[in-house]
Amino acid sequence: MQAAPYVFVGGVDISHACLAALCEQGLPPALAVGYDASRAQASGYRDLGDLAERHGFPLVRTADVNDPELVERIERLRPKLLYVLGWSQLVKPRLLAIPEHGSAGMHPTKLPEGRGRAPIPWTILKGLTETACTLFLLAEGVDDGPIVGQVPVNVDAREDAGTLYAKHRAAHVALVREHTAALLAGTAPVAEQDHAAATYWERRRPEDGRIDWTASAAAVDRLVRAVTRPFPGAFTDDGAVIWRAEPAAGADLPPGARFERDGMPHVACGEGALRVIEAEGL
Repeated sequence: MQAAPYVFVGGVDISHACLAALCEQGLPPALAVGYDASRAQASGYRDLGDLAERHGFPLVRTADVNDPELVERIERLRPKLLYVLGWSQLVKPRLLAIPEHGSAGMHPTKLPEGRGRAPIPWTILKGLTETACTLFLLAEGVDDGPIVGQVPVNVDAREDAGTLYAKHRAAHVALVREHTAALLAGTAPVAEQDHAAATYWERRRPEDGRIDWTASAAAVDRLVRAVTRPFPGAFTDDGAVIWRAEPAAGADLPPGARFERDGMPHVACGEGALRVIEAEGL
């Protein structure tokens, strides 16, 4: 199978799904770039090696997509397009300038809303009922380039990070299938973002998953759903990790007190209680 004139950069499960879809369309890349072993513990990490072996394209593993030697290699390929899908590092101007028809990225929000980091957890923490997945051309700013396409994504009342991630995976693949041919040809229609309407969401770190039991059960439940797999999970002061839970009626106990009801572990909150469905170390 002849390689297509694009370079693919990505290192998570969604990246793998998109690259698999491109290969199934007969469009393996001229080169793929994935994370090296230093990022193997990152949320959602997925190696691209099985696709490279199956479809016969070269794969470079790195922690820095802007590494000068890698950039020089991409320059020599003179690609029409650079895909950056699932890579938590800004692409610097030298690399952005290489592809003839630009560099395309994806962001799981309805841009210009929710530029920045941790879009899936923030979507749940903010209680949104709808969002979108946006394919756009990369610029030097953060998620601020012209939009190529958007797929709406509904957010269910009991949505968690895993189910929302799966919805965005499907949306990513749909956008890649729909727009890659036009991106490679340089004919994809684009629309500038309304920068005045842009909002930015802050980075989240694993330690932001610490549970404050003085909060309401509804708030603790949102946190558990927002940071469950493929993310590090919500955790207690003594190191227990809660993966699945739901709000429940309270008990006359101080916040953080653990008790059993109907054969299920519960934890008292500032308002109500949390019924723990799946946990480690509780």
